[in-house]
Amino acid sequence: MPNGNPNFEQEDLPLLQAFFAKISPVLDDFSKVHNLCIEKYPHDGPEWAFLFKHPIGGMGQIEVERSDENSILIRLSWCIDDYDTSVRFLKYPAPKQVGIEFTELRNALENALEEILQWKRDELVTCKAPYPWSKRCSKEQFYKQYENLPDLKIPKSD
Repeated sequence: MPNGNPNFEQEDLPLLQAFFAKISPVLDDFSKVHNLCIEKYPHDGPEWAFLFKHPIGGMGQIEVERSDENSILIRLSWCIDDYDTSVRFLKYPAPKQVGIEFTELRNALENALEEILQWKRDELVTCKAPYPWSKRCSKEQFYKQYENLPDLKIPKSD
């Protein structure tokens, strides 16, 4: 689903690519260390999303969104979906603004991942889908999106 700008690839994308090129070494390394799937500019948006299979179930996500030339917003979320009831159980706190200096950014990403992993299932809120998911795809197709996510890696500290 695009963001609404039909000229995204000509107007927005080159600026976003130049911005993310400055911080991509940190983002790429973070993704490799933790075995995260990267989605660049989902829905033609100004962010990269890092997705993983949450150890308790569902999907964890960290979004890194361009805020301005010197900072980003980090958005966290964890969701577990129930296909049969078309209900999503979700936690999605307010974003945090962070500078793009490499050490600050890397620490913020590690803290974000640690925060998601500390959340408990009973902290998730219930959100009903506006229409039954069965109208969009089969149960097997629906859950395959989660099966294809990578298993999270947490390196052991010495």
